Amino acid sequence: VMDKRPDQAKEALAHVREASRSALGELRATVGLLRQSGDPEAPTEPAPGLAVLGELVDKVRRAGLPVEVACADRLTPLPAAVDLAAYRVIQEALTNVQKHAGPGAKAEVSVVRVGGTAEVTVLDNGTGRAEDTGTAADGGGHGLLGMRERVTALGGTLTAGPRYGGGFRVHAILPVKARTGEPESPGAAGRTGERP
Repeated sequence: VMDKRPDQAKEALAHVREASRSALGELRATVGLLRQSGDPEAPTEPAPGLAVLGELVDKVRRAGLPVEVACADRLTPLPAAVDLAAYRVIQEALTNVQKHAGPGAKAEVSVVRVGGTAEVTVLDNGTGRAEDTGTAADGGGHGLLGMRERVTALGGTLTAGPRYGGGFRVHAILPVKARTGEPESPGAAGRTGERP
C-alpha cells in the first residue's frame, strides 16, 4: 500500500500511531495502579523479596515496633512474582501496624510453605480501631486494597481483619507454581526404562 497508495498508507500509519499511544497510556495507568506509594519511578535495583526480609524487619524494629519473625530456615526459593508479593504484603502490613495499632503494639510475621502454597501471616496485638486500619467502608487508604490486588493477581487470597481479643491479622495464601526448567521429581519418568 505504501508504494501504490501513499495516501492510504499515511492514514493507516496514523491509526497505528494513535492505537500505540492509547495502548501505552493504558499500560502506564495499569503500572501506576500496581506501583506502591514510595516506589521509585524507575527502579535502580532488583525487586525486593524474602531474602531481604531481615533488613525490612530491622528497619521496623529501629523505628520502635517490636517484631518477631518465624520462617522455615530452608524455605524453598519462591518464583520472583510470588517472592515479591510476599515481601510487599509483609511490608505493607507492618507499615499498617506502625501507623494504626497504637502504643505498645507488637507484631509477629510468619512465612511457611504448605503444599503448593506459601502462606504469609502478620499479626499484631494493637489497640487501634478498625477504622484506622483502612478496613472501614469509607476507604481509609489503599494499603489493604493494594495487598489484595497484588495477591489475587497471582491467583492467591488475602484476608485481613480484627482478631478476637484485640489486634489485627493479615493472612495471604500465594500459589507456588512449578518453575519452568525445574527437574521432575525422581521416579516420575523412566521407571521401566522407557523414554519419557
